[in-house]
Amino acid sequence: MIICFDLDGTLVDTEKWIVSALKESFKLNKKKVPTKKQIFKEWGKSARVLIKAIDPALKKEEIESIRKDFYEVRKQTKSMITPFPNTKQTLRKLSKNYKLAILSNNSHKIILEILNITKIDKKLFSIVVGDDEVKRAKPFPDEIYKAENKFKKKVNFMIGDTVQDIKTAKAANVKSIIIKQGPKETWKNLNKANFIIRNISELPELIKEAQ
Repeated sequence: MIICFDLDGTLVDTEKWIVSALKESFKLNKKKVPTKKQIFKEWGKSARVLIKAIDPALKKEEIESIRKDFYEVRKQTKSMITPFPNTKQTLRKLSKNYKLAILSNNSHKIILEILNITKIDKKLFSIVVGDDEVKRAKPFPDEIYKAENKFKKKVNFMIGDTVQDIKTAKAANVKSIIIKQGPKETWKNLNKANFIIRNISELPELIKEAQ
């Protein structure tokens, strides 16, 4: 069985890290700083898509400038990232019986940096796929397809925290599991997931029952 995980908001708490970096990047580019409400409305989208959605009037070069600064600010503030409670022990437990993968709208390099910072053992994952390794980031199913191609098997579950993860799973005909621990403002439409839990520690039992 193959279980794919989103990273931000699913395994690690990056809410403050992302919000503060986005606000600072807009400020550095002398653009109106978005509110949390505006950011959460687009939560889970890739950086370029998120920035454009926050301010549709931005020109292409302005989006790229904000995006560049966003990544730079994040690089300087990575200490803000922390793993969610029970994440490490649950992943270790699952890895004994299943193949695990990370599919994220971060680049492959940033995914590995986040795992290193939070001391989540990268060896627990058979595959890591970043948005820089596919043509289309989530909610398109390209990352799941890439994982399936590497495993030579069908993915069974996509585990995430946003509607983007649900859409990704649905597009690839994979069951979705949402860990409902992100900002309440992002909970809209999460009920469209196949399963919803509140803590990652619930996963082993749920997966055993859902097989």
